[in-house]
Amino acid sequence: MTLSVPPSPSALETVFKRVVERKAVRAEATLQADIRQFLLEADLNLGEQDLLDPVLEAQVGDGTGHRIDIEMGATVIEVKKDISRPKVRKEAVAQLTKYVRARTEQRERRHVGILTDGADWRAYTLVNNELNEVNYFDARERNVKSLDLVRWLEGVLATSEGAAPTPDAIAIRLGADSVAHSIDKAVLAALYEENKSLPTVQLKRDLWSRLLRSALGAQFEDSDDLFIEHTLLVNTASIIAHAVMGIDVKDTPPASLVYGQLFTQARISGVVESDFFGWPLETEGGEGFVQDLSRRLAGFDWSKVEHDVLKVLYESVIAAETRKKQGEYYTPDWLAEATVAEAVPDPLNQRMMDPSCGSGTFLFHGVRRYLAAARDVGLPLREALDGVHDHVAGIDLHPVAVALARVTYLLAIGRETLTSEDRGPISVPVYLGDSLQWDQRTDLIDHGHLVIQTGTGNQLFTNELRFSEALLQDASRFDAIVNELADKAADPHRSQSKLPSLNALFNRHGVSNADDRDELTENFRVLCDLVDEGRNHIWSYYVRNLARPMWLSRAENRVDVLVGNPPWLSYRHMPEYMQKTFKAMMQARGLWKGFEVATHQDLSGLFIARAVQQYLRVDGSFAFVVPNPVLDRPYWTGFRSGDWADPDHPVKVNSLALGTCADCVRTSFPAPPPSFSDAAAPLQSVNRATAPSRFPGRPRSGPGSSPRAPLIGNTLRAGSPGRRVSCATQRMG
Repeated sequence: MTLSVPPSPSALETVFKRVVERKAVRAEATLQADIRQFLLEADLNLGEQDLLDPVLEAQVGDGTGHRIDIEMGATVIEVKKDISRPKVRKEAVAQLTKYVRARTEQRERRHVGILTDGADWRAYTLVNNELNEVNYFDARERNVKSLDLVRWLEGVLATSEGAAPTPDAIAIRLGADSVAHSIDKAVLAALYEENKSLPTVQLKRDLWSRLLRSALGAQFEDSDDLFIEHTLLVNTASIIAHAVMGIDVKDTPPASLVYGQLFTQARISGVVESDFFGWPLETEGGEGFVQDLSRRLAGFDWSKVEHDVLKVLYESVIAAETRKKQGEYYTPDWLAEATVAEAVPDPLNQRMMDPSCGSGTFLFHGVRRYLAAARDVGLPLREALDGVHDHVAGIDLHPVAVALARVTYLLAIGRETLTSEDRGPISVPVYLGDSLQWDQRTDLIDHGHLVIQTGTGNQLFTNELRFSEALLQDASRFDAIVNELADKAADPHRSQSKLPSLNALFNRHGVSNADDRDELTENFRVLCDLVDEGRNHIWSYYVRNLARPMWLSRAENRVDVLVGNPPWLSYRHMPEYMQKTFKAMMQARGLWKGFEVATHQDLSGLFIARAVQQYLRVDGSFAFVVPNPVLDRPYWTGFRSGDWADPDHPVKVNSLALGTCADCVRTSFPAPPPSFSDAAAPLQSVNRATAPSRFPGRPRSGPGSSPRAPLIGNTLRAGSPGRRVSCATQRMG
């Protein structure tokens, strides 16, 4: 990690030792001078707009004659000899509150406060005009070094420059335990509390809740705190996306960063959109929040990324228990890289998709692998970028994961390529949708139509948006139609008394079918009503993303390779209604194992079977990371049998084999039924896929280990019974 390392570490350590000593005989003025010296020695990269140097005894300028002890950038520091006594600390906070309020009003920029006695450092920010403590640093803890305090101060001051965005740097500087996260979340929480009754804010929160509840059921924690965390993560991802492009996010209007207009101008689509999480800009103070967040993120050099670093941020911010409830288990980069390399040996001629892409780890390595192969054969850049869109795609039901994965996709392409004059338009194919189609998603599909309910809360009667399957056949055309309908409905010059004509739109996009025209006209009427009710803004985003799984499941759009780490959720942790649906779907596919092992069964096996059924073409292959119990546990018997008798599209497995990374021993499952090993007519013999004997260069155990392992296989046409799969599993030691 790149730090603001002082030119003379010994000098910094010397000053640090003086600062942290809490001596009764030390004068307050002496401590102020020592802290100022420490700030200068730390080389905190303050620019001219931040007053360059720490200023001692700066006038507050509020007519009181009071002086700020130390002022540095947008930070006010109050110094006391000893703040361990509650009374002294209370009086000091009251004084600091006046200073921070005054500076915030005078300079129209959020200021933060620090209260310190050299040993005890406390960060504060204004929440509802009151100063709240958001983070604490004890400089006298064992093994604390001067650079630890420098890192903490960089988080408060947001002045670091050129830091490499390594996983460790992301976790330390932006993670849940960082002072930066504490400040940003406190400000965002205050904005939400003040504005949560606004119709547009209510709508976004309701749609966010509805989407996650429909997919996760009782495992979804419907709380304001989680909505705020998700908002912070997605706005962070949006700003990073612009920084990846080389855009100076510090000087970019907040609306452009959140809504993505600059990407439209750069001919890049599918990255930053108006979604559930743009609500801060609809509030007073929201622009300031985005500006301060941008300054912080500008401290990284986002052209230097070699990993899916955003998953580190997500895992740090979202509690492990919350991720467990939602079946989220993220994959180490090395394992994802090795799995993609094995499953996609010919990236230029194999289309891959991750149906549970999370933050985009598998997509990152899929994109890198495709572009490297394109360079090796001399493919022109424009053609290579067109190809990567067609060859590497992802879906996830989690809106935060989708936002992060889209930025990860950009990071994989890289700044040099993104800013090249030789490239053409770029579209990032990462979509919001439920790959499992849990409970068959009867709420979305009705007689060949995609149906979107537009009501919120407990409304008794709700309008709905309906789109025929014919309109979904051409994804780009469908996206353009929905975008134009939404923009036309939101036109401030639109007459509310008469519905504008859509003939020009129909002609432009070749909509000639009378039923489709009538349906789109009715959809337009609903969108106009939503605008008039103040509940528009994100319906285009919502509709287009929910439609994509339907499009990808069409036979002509299915992919050659499925990769990923499916959601894992044990039967015993599911609520009763989810258990009922899960059991029925498992039984229908021959995956259910009852009696005493029933409670151990989990969602990953069903997810794989459904993904193969819906998204994988005949003769395709798959590589999923699965739990180790698939090797020999009774509750995986149905999965290991390979006979996934899906009611609509039966899938058959040719053979299964497992090996360990540690000893490279391959173990076949107990003798499969004759129809799989000695295939009689109409089944044909199949080529058995092989798994790598080991993943090179990785230890058997330790930080890189995973309780999950890649399942690798390929599908072949097997006559009337359905599709056949040949697969092997690599079990990590």
